[in-house]
Amino acid sequence: MFERFTADARAVVVDAVAGADQVTPQQLLAALLTTDRGIATATLTDVGVTAESVRSETPPSHDLDQDADVLASIGIDLAAVRESLEQSFGEGALDDAAVPAGIGSRRGRFVFPRSRFDKNSKKVLELSLREAVAHKSSHIGAEHILLGILRVADGPTRTALEAQVSIPEIRRRLESAMTRAA
Repeated sequence: MFERFTADARAVVVDAVAGADQVTPQQLLAALLTTDRGIATATLTDVGVTAESVRSETPPSHDLDQDADVLASIGIDLAAVRESLEQSFGEGALDDAAVPAGIGSRRGRFVFPRSRFDKNSKKVLELSLREAVAHKSSHIGAEHILLGILRVADGPTRTALEAQVSIPEIRRRLESAMTRAA
């Protein structure tokens, strides 16, 4: 699937997968900024997008313990619930069970593991191919992944990108840099 990806583009995907359970466009954007990825990283840096600004837009992960105060306000003692469940089902009943990579099960049947890429990150990778074709490139580079992100960006990804300039301006600057480099 990644035969046409350059080494930098592959590294972006690898870094995004390594950094999250579920890869989103925001993880792909953060991976573009972890190391110098050429034109893509230079353009993002030029418009004021940093790894820190992308991370600051990341919504907090959902942790049951973070909800303990909210549950207590309606009369539910999370510690008592946890203790009761562990007495019934064993210690660590609320912890995630370790599942070997690539294997999932539902009611004892084999099922294929869920993709680590969410719908929008799959769209980014698809659009990176389309951007490479539109720019008459025989390979998919990190700059094409950024163009894909710019087309899909919404929510925290859009907020991180548009901290100083608009997405169309980022695209204009990136395409200008790509033209100069060609």
